[in-house]
Amino acid sequence: MFVGFILLWHVTKDQDSERIIFEIINANYWWIVLSMIVGLISHFFRALRWNLLVSTLGYETKTSATFYALMTGYLFNIVVPRLGEITRCGVLHRHSKVPFSILFGTVLSERFFDMICLILLISVTVLLQLSFLQSFLAEYIYFPLLHRFENNYFLIIITFIAAVAVLFFLFKFFKKRFQKAKPEGRMSWLKMQIKGMLSGIKTIRYMRKRWTFIFYTLMIWVNYFLMVYLCFFAIRGTSHLGLSEGVTVLSLGSLGIVAPVPGGIGTYHFIVIKILTELYNIQSEYAVSYAYIAHASQILMLLLAGLFSVLMISFFMKKKKKDNTDVNRANERKLNKPV
Repeated sequence: MFVGFILLWHVTKDQDSERIIFEIINANYWWIVLSMIVGLISHFFRALRWNLLVSTLGYETKTSATFYALMTGYLFNIVVPRLGEITRCGVLHRHSKVPFSILFGTVLSERFFDMICLILLISVTVLLQLSFLQSFLAEYIYFPLLHRFENNYFLIIITFIAAVAVLFFLFKFFKKRFQKAKPEGRMSWLKMQIKGMLSGIKTIRYMRKRWTFIFYTLMIWVNYFLMVYLCFFAIRGTSHLGLSEGVTVLSLGSLGIVAPVPGGIGTYHFIVIKILTELYNIQSEYAVSYAYIAHASQILMLLLAGLFSVLMISFFMKKKKKDNTDVNRANERKLNKPV
């Protein structure tokens, strides 16, 4: 998070802070609220898609429970990157008793598919605007990467070979241990967890409703686009931007979100500000104001929905525990009742 705030300070230190604050205060908050609602809808479709993956493996989960688990995970992601993936699996496991390993496998499968979608979106965006984006990508992505890795090729090759060797050694080591594992031992438990996780990963391959899965995925990304696009109208300096600009900000700005920084703080702002100022000649104060509004509105939505989800999950768990206690007491009374 410290790195994120350093980046945030870097992209705004030379800006007119009074002008930025003025633009944020005087923004049209109806568009911002609408963007937040659309963001919530995208997460609802993500919960439906996760339900579909889980049901493919023969487990039934309520959409409400899946949604609350998902939003709880996003809440934890704001603090520690990717912690939410583990958290949401743990929450749904406690609520619906689906094995944690299987849930985690479905999340890995889901994230892999999302990564493919993002790569396709970026590729299409770049190809359709190649001449327009060429200098921008070269200056801010290609040359920085080339500069970082030049004169380090030997170290990269050695690191890659070492990583492959370690993975091969671990594979042989655990394979041998698994073959000799006792039925009630720790290695047998670990073997079952890995099998469950692999089953979850394979869900996309043999799911029952592939077109439904694709539809949910499409709706997720459509709503992601609307989150970005609707915020354009909140500020007068970006209100003239259109659909193609929205797609560009979505695709390249997503790189800032997936960066290993909590909530994309700093990285998202840096990329979006550079896109708006360098590509579309938006005044820097408008670009900074837009980046702050677009990011902060979604963080606020995740905080509110996440906290509400934590409360709802706690309520359901207490209610479920109370119902089980009442059932057990009723059964005890029946057993103790004289014939």
